[in-house]
Amino acid sequence: MRYRIVCDNQMPVNEPKSHAHIVELGTGDSGGYTRRWRLAEVIAAIGQGDTFYTLSSSTGRDASVQAVNCPVCGHMIIRSSADAVTDNNLDKLPDCAC
Repeated sequence: MRYRIVCDNQMPVNEPKSHAHIVELGTGDSGGYTRRWRLAEVIAAIGQGDTFYTLSSSTGRDASVQAVNCPVCGHMIIRSSADAVTDNNLDKLPDCAC
């Protein structure tokens, strides 16, 4: 399956305090999320061959999302692929509402 990420929630980790990780995200379409995922669920789905992506509202370009080890603390995290478009970065997505 292929899932579009439309929002995420981040949580700080202990070291360093300014460093945060995505702990859950929402997938859906421009109308909002239809499913919320915990980070472990996303990493497992990626491991099983599912793909996740974000979409730029200004250009329509998508950015794939990968599971990687954090270079600061070593935890498994997700990140969007690097490109010249910034509004498709995971850090630029809105928070998922409760």
